[in-house]
Amino acid sequence: MDERELEQRLRTAVEHAAPDPLDRILASCGPQTGTVLPFEAPKKKRRWAPLAVAAALALVICGGAFGITSWRGANAVDSVVMLDVNPSLSMEVSAQERVLSVTPFNQDAEIILGDMDLTDTDLDVAVNALIGSMLQNGYLSDLQNAILVSVENQDAARSAQLQQHLTDTINSVFQGGSLEGAVLSQTVTESADLNALAQQYGISVGKAALIQEIIAQDSTLTFASLAPLSVNEIALITESRHLTSQTVTQTGTASTKAYITAEAAKNAALSHAGISESDVAQLEIEFDSEDGLMVYEVEFYAGGSEYDYDIDARTGEVVKSSREGGGSAGTSGGTASGSSGSYIGEAAATAAALQHAGVRQADTTYLRCWVEHDDGRAECYEVEFLAGSTEYQYEIDLYTGAVLKSERETYGTSGGGTASGSSGSYIGEAAARSAALSHAGVSESDASRIQVELDRDDGRTLYEVEFHVGRTEYSYEIDAASGAILKAEQEIDD
Repeated sequence: MDERELEQRLRTAVEHAAPDPLDRILASCGPQTGTVLPFEAPKKKRRWAPLAVAAALALVICGGAFGITSWRGANAVDSVVMLDVNPSLSMEVSAQERVLSVTPFNQDAEIILGDMDLTDTDLDVAVNALIGSMLQNGYLSDLQNAILVSVENQDAARSAQLQQHLTDTINSVFQGGSLEGAVLSQTVTESADLNALAQQYGISVGKAALIQEIIAQDSTLTFASLAPLSVNEIALITESRHLTSQTVTQTGTASTKAYITAEAAKNAALSHAGISESDVAQLEIEFDSEDGLMVYEVEFYAGGSEYDYDIDARTGEVVKSSREGGGSAGTSGGTASGSSGSYIGEAAATAAALQHAGVRQADTTYLRCWVEHDDGRAECYEVEFLAGSTEYQYEIDLYTGAVLKSERETYGTSGGGTASGSSGSYIGEAAARSAALSHAGVSESDASRIQVELDRDDGRTLYEVEFHVGRTEYSYEIDAASGAILKAEQEIDD
């Protein structure tokens, strides 16, 4: 209330508190004859009656207090509404559903807001404006159509009511724009843990709550791997893994239009492995994320081996592949069955290399065998092993077991590069992993995708340790005998 309004209220109060009594006096005197002569009192300064002043002041004080209380009530935060697509932002909202403030959590949200000032805007109007901006800037489309709505309010009933209202509002916007959208909605309760995670990854408390519930159901997923993803991508991962939620409701289906089908991903993996589907057992396909890239994770068994593939969900390219096991149970020499039945198997390839070298497997300190591929086609078995101070490398024919190529290199005993004849002198993978994490100042619980592998480099036996923390990738080379850090690198993984 400004000074002018205060003066006007005071003037009105005084006028009502001290009315003109002339009409009342004349009425009480009965009928009158003659002419009423006006009486002019001597001019003097007008005095307010004490009661009139008191009444006026009381009215002003009460009115002022009511005005202050009303102002405070209208500007008090009643709810917090969070919207996440990949843009992530929150709005503080009054009980009258007026927007009090808007906070963007990432650069995408700042793009969405642009020069819009949504302060003191009706919540529905603000939501319409934000959804429209997301559509205009391409954050919501047929390819990425999912949005997460999170509501925080101390009153559970009010929170649920607002959650449903916002879901209906956003669905109406989608229908008006002819978009088949997916709306995920939830009520959340703020906590210190959720706040810390939200600040660490630049997301809303609502998105942090969603991710926390997902990883609680699937321990193979990590917070660091899911946080950079859009809500559409997170929804696809949870749907493909058949994860359920007790707190999140969903209308519509997350879009898969940007990706190849699961069938195409399966065919890409089988083609790369050189295996027909009829020879495959226990086939599993699900969405996953590899360093922020959406992939299909394809796993299957064939010929006694377990195959793991990551297939780029957009292009169908093989991002990563691995194979464990060399032959089916009960076969002689580890010969693989099925479509790879013409392959001799990793065990037989290893035996062929050892026999050619005249080395017993018990005398090796390092031994690896795998199928080498070139442009997606299997070429040969690669066999590497270390015996004493000599390193051996072999290429073995996939079908006959013939030695296609062999190399050996012997290292001197000086310079600390020679490994002993027993792997018992190595520190072990656990110690190598611990040494790398300690050097990086990272706890194992904060690291993801930890890989430890024994290798040889310039005559030295070492452990290669790789792990991720958030979007930072760490690579270490650890001396296999002493545990010394030979090489340490870290880079931001895009």
